[in-house]
Amino acid sequence: MITIHTFGAVLSGTAFLLCVAGCENNAITGTYTWPLRAEVPVASFMPKEGGASVQFGGYGSDLVFSAVDTTFWLLTDRGPNVDGSETDSKVFPFPEFIPHVGIFRCEGDSFRLIRRIELKDASGVPFCGLPNGTGNGRTGEKAYDMKGNEICGRRKGIDPEGLALMPDGTFWVSDEYGPFLMHFSSDGYCLEMRSPFNYGIPEVYACRRPNRGMEGLCANRSGTLLYGALQSPIADSVDYAPKNSVPLCAISLEGNDVREYAYPLDKGAEGVSALACLNDSTLLILERDGRFPINGKALKRVYKVVLPDCIPNKPFLLSKELVADLMVGIPDYPHDKAEGLAVIGDSVIAVANDDDFGITADCDGKGTYVPKLCPNGKLDCNEVYFIPL
Repeated sequence: MITIHTFGAVLSGTAFLLCVAGCENNAITGTYTWPLRAEVPVASFMPKEGGASVQFGGYGSDLVFSAVDTTFWLLTDRGPNVDGSETDSKVFPFPEFIPHVGIFRCEGDSFRLIRRIELKDASGVPFCGLPNGTGNGRTGEKAYDMKGNEICGRRKGIDPEGLALMPDGTFWVSDEYGPFLMHFSSDGYCLEMRSPFNYGIPEVYACRRPNRGMEGLCANRSGTLLYGALQSPIADSVDYAPKNSVPLCAISLEGNDVREYAYPLDKGAEGVSALACLNDSTLLILERDGRFPINGKALKRVYKVVLPDCIPNKPFLLSKELVADLMVGIPDYPHDKAEGLAVIGDSVIAVANDDDFGITADCDGKGTYVPKLCPNGKLDCNEVYFIPL
């Protein structure tokens, strides 16, 4: 049972032991030693047009633990990009980037890449990360290359943010452009797409704020239920849910019925970043602000919610219980974007960060970029923190 809110005393050493007993659909057994944090490997590349080096990488949009083989699945973001000089514009140093899943194993205090799964359409054409200028789910963003030329993807663009691994080896990805829910085969071919436009998810989700679509995603252990959450509240012009609450839904993959909820955000929170499933009616939810911690001041928290069976016509406003405050339990936590959340057994959670490929927009307002540095002066990088509960 998850009951504690802080864990600083537990994390005072260099590692901790996890004892896991066998349970339904969970093959991991025995005693494992997890580090307090583990680094995710990256490679650095210099764009042809110059500029700061870019980290590949870019894992941290979401994180899933596979108990079957004790691997960690990490999802990349849409690709390296920074804000451009125009409103709603983005500069992409590597517009050819293919969003993908990396499968890792934790060895000591670092991760080792086992294989990559590139995300592609049903015919095998890889997706890109560029915003789509036409069609349902467009965000109104314009993409530019390093020379200031507007670019349009020859392939469909997706912005992956959430990941759910199914018992049969397939997996679902949430795309916040649409928002869309995309079902992939074990080798990365898109099998199915659900959206507000084909009634696969609530129609009102089409009113998501631009680039604030489906962010959190997880599945129950049996693979019969998906849970998804938008990053931010629906557009203010739409009367849908209580103010400052985020739409959350539970989708039955067997009966296709959808239950709608509203998750209340803390004051100062930018939105929901990730979901993880404890059981069919209980979720963990990671919410955060967008700030780097300064003197331990920032909002990065994990809450527990229980979903009721019966809900009224309008989304049911959930209550939440604090499980972990990263700023209290990890005083030196350096990252701004805590975005991945996974449950290991019933006594540990893991949190990953999105490092934005190690770059951020320069303050010159011209759409150039510089290295993304944490307050401690180090380059932001992907790390996974292990938190005993």
